[in-house]
Amino acid sequence: MVALTRSHVVGGGLALLVAGLVLAFWPHEEPPVEEAIRRKIGEMTHAAEQKDIGAVMEGVSERFKTDQGWDKQRVRGVLLAQVLRGQWLRLFTTDLEVTEVSPSRGDFTVKFIFGRSEAKELEQLGQDSVMSAWRVEGSFENEDGEWRMVRATHRRLEPSELF
Repeated sequence: MVALTRSHVVGGGLALLVAGLVLAFWPHEEPPVEEAIRRKIGEMTHAAEQKDIGAVMEGVSERFKTDQGWDKQRVRGVLLAQVLRGQWLRLFTTDLEVTEVSPSRGDFTVKFIFGRSEAKELEQLGQDSVMSAWRVEGSFENEDGEWRMVRATHRRLEPSELF
């Protein structure tokens, strides 16, 4: 039988504390640009579907601009108006393509399809329940460890371009 002294217990506790701190502060490898942007678009889409405009806007840079002259505040206003209208229930992404431009920047193209349906998958969404669909092209940049959209253009999709 091993007798534990107070110094053994304190020493073991300190060792566990040090091990925990080393793990917590160990540098984590950043995901590749493509994966980071795909993940961010997924998070923003989920937040939009939950009608959490604040979470969506966390992914948009203060420097954000569109070719049409929209800034971050204008985008917030448009999203808020859509949420207040309450017409769509689901938001699907399709044809997402991401290209790494540099280790801190990536370009993307994606189709967003807004639907009035309880469909869980895009394939289940009937064409008659599609409210609107948009093709968005833009860029994300890594700003202090957070991926944020800095530029975008958009155009409405025709029904023949949806599926």
